[in-house]
Amino acid sequence: LELLLELVERHDLTMMFISHDLSVVRYLCDRVLVLHHGKLIEGGDTETLWQAPREPYTQALLAAVPNLPGI
Repeated sequence: LELLLELVERHDLTMMFISHDLSVVRYLCDRVLVLHHGKLIEGGDTETLWQAPREPYTQALLAAVPNLPGI
């Protein structure tokens, strides 16, 4: 993951990262799109989406991400 971030920063790249691991998505991505059954339902700045998801599906996804304080 660090190598991906380093390449993006060093070469001023844009990266599309597709994953079901939302912790990794939060770590790597500046912007997020949420798909449900192949349709875009929500998107925006990663931290804004994490703090205030509008769609119930997005809320449920984020509620399912394990939260380990201090890690």
